[in-house]
Amino acid sequence: MKIIFVCSGNTCRSPMAECAFEEMLREEGIKDVTVESRGVVANVGAPISENARKALENAEIPLKEHVATQITIEDIQNADLVICMTERHKMRLGSLPKVFTLGQMTGCGDIVDPYGKDEATYRECLSEILAALQKLMPIIKRQLTLK
Repeated sequence: MKIIFVCSGNTCRSPMAECAFEEMLREEGIKDVTVESRGVVANVGAPISENARKALENAEIPLKEHVATQITIEDIQNADLVICMTERHKMRLGSLPKVFTLGQMTGCGDIVDPYGKDEATYRECLSEILAALQKLMPIIKRQLTLK
């Protein structure tokens, strides 16, 4: 299974979700899920934002090498699930059967953009992402057993 998390610039929310969900999958011993992240208006080539990196480090979530990448039609076609941080991101991608918001899947609502804010705001954003990912995990496990 391939999951792509999507936000605006692919430097804050989606890479934090990518790193966090990869760590959660590792802790669960789940190996057959690939996780990536993209942006709908990506700052192509940019690294993860400094405060996003600090928030992940603070939460002891391993950070992998990251370069902001624009989402493409091919990305969507090759993914099993495309999970957007907000309804606006989903609307930009169109009404496709495999495109959802994290809020739709978990009931947690949109994940507000911390871009340009202080480190505490990024930690709070990561906390919201982690809470939503905890609710996402059983959904993904169920999908894996159906395959």
